Amino acid sequence: MDVTHVADAHQVAQVHLQAAVAEAALGEVEQARRRLDAVMALGGYDLLAMARTAAAFVDSVTLVTGNEWATGKPQAQAVEQAESLDERVPAARALTLRLMSAWSSKDRESFDALFTAAASDPGAADHVRDLFVFALEWTQSKATESANPQSLVNALCTAAKEHGPSMWPWKRPKV
Repeated sequence: MDVTHVADAHQVAQVHLQAAVAEAALGEVEQARRRLDAVMALGGYDLLAMARTAAAFVDSVTLVTGNEWATGKPQAQAVEQAESLDERVPAARALTLRLMSAWSSKDRESFDALFTAAASDPGAADHVRDLFVFALEWTQSKATESANPQSLVNALCTAAKEHGPSMWPWKRPKV
């Protein structure tokens, strides 16, 4: 049986991200990271929708919220630190932490603006990729804490349903 491939790039990317989360949960982190190439090949709105999915997924598996992402301290204890975020972590991770801070604060406008600015900078591909790497790191961390890998993939699917590409039309393969 010969099946003609008709999947759009965003459909392929969504499946690769789901598989990457499953692989990271099982400890296959390098293989999971290689799957991110399909996500990073997307552009514009499709990539932003995948970023929203990744952020919503991380937000659903952690209790860290708002400013805690950027300061590393609970909201009540967060005070101006001597070192800026950019001095404490690599630039790519600083962007990711700012994105997560905006997302968990329900500031979608700031999230979209930060991500879109980074995605439009040809030199910032690693910065943009780091959000997805961060999601895989959280997946691996949660799986190590005895979280069921299936529940982590389910959490990603739920995030995609609410914020990402699952709303786009799916095509069936032609036989």
